Amino acid sequence: MNHLCKRLKRGCMRNSLFIVGILALLLLSACTSQKKIYKKPIKEEGEDYLISMMQKNESSFNTFKAKALISLDNNGKPIDLKANIRIKQDSAIWVSISAGIGIEVARIMLTHDSVLFINRLEKTFFAGNYGFVDDMINAKVDFDIVQALLTGNDFKWYDYHDLKAKALKDQYQLESTHRHKLKKYLKNTSDAQVIYQSLWLNPESFKIERIKIKEIKNESKKIDARYSEFDSFGGQLLPTHYNIKISADSHVEIDAIMMRIKLDESLKFPFNIPSKYKEIIMP
Repeated sequence: MNHLCKRLKRGCMRNSLFIVGILALLLLSACTSQKKIYKKPIKEEGEDYLISMMQKNESSFNTFKAKALISLDNNGKPIDLKANIRIKQDSAIWVSISAGIGIEVARIMLTHDSVLFINRLEKTFFAGNYGFVDDMINAKVDFDIVQALLTGNDFKWYDYHDLKAKALKDQYQLESTHRHKLKKYLKNTSDAQVIYQSLWLNPESFKIERIKIKEIKNESKKIDARYSEFDSFGGQLLPTHYNIKISADSHVEIDAIMMRIKLDESLKFPFNIPSKYKEIIMP
């Protein structure tokens, strides 16, 4: 454990822990049965057909909890971690990250308006907005985008009229080169980012198997999430293995195995900041 702590401290521990907490939960996606492409519905019904089927088969729950084994590679520096994950849909995302024999090294909680982060190794904390998240992963996100990546669903509150459909060899694809959040869900003009988004759907379950997004103004900033090895929990298909790559000024790759998944149990989201911890101030 001492060797691991020293290694984590020497690296970008704050960034690594936060990246794990934000993106270690890509949870609920598609089935892995044999695939057959049905091009006729695409030709006859187009985008509306795919969008309606995708929405019909999206995962839904009140609460979610799971444990995860995580392999993180941050610019060629590999770290193995564990995480306890709790989600209250459309409300809060809570992650406790541990190393070695299970000692907690970080804790994170996200809501629509706030970001809370504790680094127990450095005895520091952050309490503020999503500018902190953007700085850690070097890509602009909000609660809705994070939740979508974590649940394997499409982005909530984003427009649909520019999504174009096509049939590939073993998947359907929905793609938009300039997707944006609906104005009535924007809190201020700074939220009005425009993104390129591509979704790959299983042709039988219409669940999302891959999500790729990138910023229109800076196409070098990309997030690519893939979902695999699915199982049924509470009557819903959830992935038990996922991979996510973040490409920006740095390169981050996360591989996670989900275990002990449970839905709709009563959960608590404890987050107490020790009085002696030093606050992280954004520049």
